[in-house]
Amino acid sequence: MNVAPRGPRRKEIGKGSSTRAERQASTRAALLRSASRLICRRGMQGASIDAIAADAGYTKGAFYANFDSKQDLFLAMLEQKFATALADLEAAMPGAGVPEAEAHNAAERFLAYANSDLEWPRLYQEFAALAARHPQFREQLSARVSELRARMAAVFEHWASSYGVKPALAPEEVAAMTFFMADGFLMHRLIEPALDESLYPKMVDIFLQGLLAQVAAAAAQP
Repeated sequence: MNVAPRGPRRKEIGKGSSTRAERQASTRAALLRSASRLICRRGMQGASIDAIAADAGYTKGAFYANFDSKQDLFLAMLEQKFATALADLEAAMPGAGVPEAEAHNAAERFLAYANSDLEWPRLYQEFAALAARHPQFREQLSARVSELRARMAAVFEHWASSYGVKPALAPEEVAAMTFFMADGFLMHRLIEPALDESLYPKMVDIFLQGLLAQVAAAAAQP
C-alpha cells in the first residue's frame, strides 16, 4: 500500500493551543510568582536562580530566556506592582466627585491592594535591604521609585486642576509625601501586624485637610 509522504506538520491554532508569546508570558509569570514565594520564605540571598526556576517547574535556561539576572527579575516584579498601584490611584481619583471623599477612597483602595498580596510589603523591604548593600541595584531601584513618584505627581496635578485648585506644595512634593506615608505604614505593619488600618486613611485625610487649609490661607491673603 502506497502511503503519501507527510509534509511538515502544521500546528493548528485553536482553543487549546497557545502562541510562543503566550507561552513565554506564562513562563515569565510563573517565575515571578515563584520568586515572590521564595524571597518571602528565604530572603533575597536564599532565593537562588536554580531554586526559583525549579519551584516554577522550569529549567535555569528558561529563567535566562526571560531575565538577564536575579536583579532583573526583581526589577520586573517591582515595575509590575508599581504599574498596578498607579492604575488604581488614577481610578480612585478621577476628579469628578468630592475631593475629600476621593482622597479617602484612594487611601482605602491602596490598603485593599496591599492586602490582596500580603507578600508584597515583605518583598519591597527585601528590595530596599538589597539596595542598601548594592549601589548599582540602589540606582536602579531609585530610578523606578522616582519614575513612580513622577507619575503620581501627574495624577495629583490633574486631580487638583479638575477642581480648580492650585496646591501650596508642588505636585512632586505631594507625591513624595504620599509615597512616604504609604511606605512607612506598610513597613511598620510588618513589625506590628495588628496595627489599626484605619490610621492610614485618617492620616491621608489630615494631610489633605492641611493642603486645603494652605490653599484657603493663600487665597485669603490680600
